[in-house]
Amino acid sequence: MRPFKIFTIRTILVAGILTTLPWQAGSEPRSGTPPATGNGLSEEAFMRGMIVSCPRAGQIWGSPSMVEALDQLGELGVDWIAIHPYARVSRDGAVASRPASEVAYLERAVEIARTAGMRLFWKPHLAYWGSFEWRGDIEFGTDEAAWRRFFDSYQGFIVDQARFAQRSGVKIFAIGVEYEKTTHREQDWRRIISAVREVYDGSVTYAANWDSLDRVPFWDALDWIGVHAYFPLSLDQDPSRENLWQGWNEPLRQLSSLSSKFRDKPIFFAEIGYSRSHSAAREPWSPGLEDNPQALLLRQRLIEVALERIEEQPFVRGMFWWKWIPGPDPWDRDFSMKDPEARHALGRYWVTDRADETADDRSVTAGSNE
Repeated sequence: MRPFKIFTIRTILVAGILTTLPWQAGSEPRSGTPPATGNGLSEEAFMRGMIVSCPRAGQIWGSPSMVEALDQLGELGVDWIAIHPYARVSRDGAVASRPASEVAYLERAVEIARTAGMRLFWKPHLAYWGSFEWRGDIEFGTDEAAWRRFFDSYQGFIVDQARFAQRSGVKIFAIGVEYEKTTHREQDWRRIISAVREVYDGSVTYAANWDSLDRVPFWDALDWIGVHAYFPLSLDQDPSRENLWQGWNEPLRQLSSLSSKFRDKPIFFAEIGYSRSHSAAREPWSPGLEDNPQALLLRQRLIEVALERIEEQPFVRGMFWWKWIPGPDPWDRDFSMKDPEARHALGRYWVTDRADETADDRSVTAGSNE
């Protein structure tokens, strides 16, 4: 997700969640049929995911707070989580990291996820702070030595992470995240993909920002197309549900075309999120933490429309919401899916739908025994 300063535009549960919140009285009723649970591309259900983030290096992923967080996420219908181990990139291109096997909290995070019944999407990130404005600015111009240094050291990091993911039974692995100014180095990226496949036999993806999907020349070498889905949906200050619904038409048309171009390659939202802000519909990547009923309702509406529209698309495999930080933390501000309006939206769709599906299954089973 781009930082805002880069741009100027651009336990059970559902009955108990938010029933007494003052802003809920103005929320809009859900319309239409429940979204499908599969996408027609495989027998597996739509991935209902959350990115579990961290305030620092990631130690919290192996803590008791992580256990509590996954319990809370399970109650909201989440069945996949993503975590993003870090390496640090320097201005000269060097990527520094510790071997994943030496990081005890990563081993513990895998155990916690397995115990909670969650499946894992492994999404390694580069910590760019102090070197670049954001990860999409990582590039080295005409300095070929820096490019070589970057790709050689990055490959060492990402292959080590892939080897750990293989040992840990991780189902999906991202070779990169939003490195927009590096993707023209196609052969370097293809070399990395090949090296990852030598040690990892799960599904391999790359997570591209919504506005750079057509600048990834190696989609054909990947299993899935990963999208950071911060698509602008409306210029209105307070867009209606219908306005937001229509706002998804063009992004979904583009995504459908992209999937078709690569022989119906499945797409999933490797990241999607909205802040509590009046600008969330027109600049979804922008931070915000407005405490007023209009901003709360807009955020709930954005999340609900995304849940309703995306899960019904036959070419979209799943979505991972940004973000959930275990335990109390000062970094857990804008985009927090712990907020009441976000919890309500997830519970309204993912938990209610799952309960409906279970009831339908029981009905079918009962009918077959008559």
